[in-house]
Amino acid sequence: MKGLIYGLTLLGAFSMVSCDETARLAKELPGSWAGTPENFTDNASVTATIIETIDISSNPDMMPKGVHGGTLTIAGMLSANTQIVGQPGFVEPLGLTVSGRSTISGTWTVIDDDEVAVSLDPSTLTVSVDPDAVVVNGVITEMNGPRVDSIKPSVASAIGQSLKMALVNRYSAIRKLDDVKIKGPLMKFEIGDTDYVFTRQSAAQ
Repeated sequence: MKGLIYGLTLLGAFSMVSCDETARLAKELPGSWAGTPENFTDNASVTATIIETIDISSNPDMMPKGVHGGTLTIAGMLSANTQIVGQPGFVEPLGLTVSGRSTISGTWTVIDDDEVAVSLDPSTLTVSVDPDAVVVNGVITEMNGPRVDSIKPSVASAIGQSLKMALVNRYSAIRKLDDVKIKGPLMKFEIGDTDYVFTRQSAAQ
C-alpha cells in the first residue's frame, strides 16, 4: 500500500511539473515573431521566396479548462521571379519580379512542454500581388514598352494564383511545431525535418 501511495504521489508531482511547463511555454509564445527569407516554390515558371511574421495571441476563453492556446495569424512578404517566353516582339529573356503579401489564420494549442499543435484555416488564406509593383528586368524598347505595361495586371494575377496554390500546400503541411525552445528574443522549432529560427518583434500586449 505504501508503494502504491508513493507511486501515486510521484505521478501527481510529475503531472504538476508537466502542467507548469506547458503553462510556461504558453506564456512565452504570445507576441510577434519574424522569420528569415525562405524559398517556397521553384518550378519551371515561378521562383518565389517568403518572409513570414507570426502573430500569436493567447485566448483562454476559447480553450477547455486546463488547456493553453489561442489564435495566430501568419503574414508573408512575397517576392517572385518569372520570365516572358515565346512572346513575339519582345527581346528575350525578359524577366519579371513581383512582390506581394499573404495572410492565413488559425489556432494553436500547447500539447507538451516543447510541442505546439497548429490548425490553420485554408479558407482564410489571402494572397495579393500589386500590378504596379511588377518590375521588368531586360531590354525594353519604345515598341514593346507599352505591351509590357499592358500585361502587368495579367502577370500579377497569374503569379498570385500560382503563389496561392504553393502556399496552400505549404500551410496544409503544418500540423505541429516540434522541439520549441524560446531563449531571449529567439524562438527555435522544427516542422517535419526543417529547423526554423524566429526573432521576437514585440511581446503581446
